[in-house]
Amino acid sequence: MRRTLFLAASLLVAATAAAKDVTHEFQAAVARGGVQRVVIAISAGKFTVRNSTGDRLALSGIPSRDFDGSKEKIWAQKVVDDTSVEFVINGAEAIVRRKFGKNAQSFRAQKFTGIDLRLDLPKGMDVDFDTSAGEIDMEGDFGDIDIDLRAGEVDVKMPRNRVRELNASCRVGEVRTHLGNEVITREGLFPGKTHFFNAAGTAHVNVHVTAGEVDVTLTQ
Repeated sequence: MRRTLFLAASLLVAATAAAKDVTHEFQAAVARGGVQRVVIAISAGKFTVRNSTGDRLALSGIPSRDFDGSKEKIWAQKVVDDTSVEFVINGAEAIVRRKFGKNAQSFRAQKFTGIDLRLDLPKGMDVDFDTSAGEIDMEGDFGDIDIDLRAGEVDVKMPRNRVRELNASCRVGEVRTHLGNEVITREGLFPGKTHFFNAAGTAHVNVHVTAGEVDVTLTQ
């Protein structure tokens, strides 16, 4: 079931689902300063989130797209070369958003250019995904986490003692939660929600996918 369900998500993010012939690498970093919360304001893509080694926010990634013919390849290369991701700091919040240069201003250029992004964030940082579809892989020590995808796959690993409340659910698909002392698996149509509470924790973790897979592991 899990492969079949994820096919629907892959179709929605086809720009990131297949190997591409045209790519471009980018990276950026900013000091944490007073930032407490990071919002990923990218509608679709592949996202990897880890803890940084220092007190800064860093990102690196690859925009990509396919093409049809040598003429379109030249245009496609210009598009990905002018596509990147940036941090925009607003008080205690850092917004992660796509950045487009002059060669990537059209709807076609922006809509069908995929993003494979890695974020390295300080421990304890709150993370909020304003994302509709894709793959999210988070592993580390974070604060509050809020993920709500229409379609895709989410894999979250974080320390059990950090989590105060966990809600993991999907509407169609599979939810697996590894709580340290037990593993709960739910699947099918409206499989329900897994809830975990730890009075000693501080982080609120909410993970939902309308169609796809959720896998949450609370480590010892």
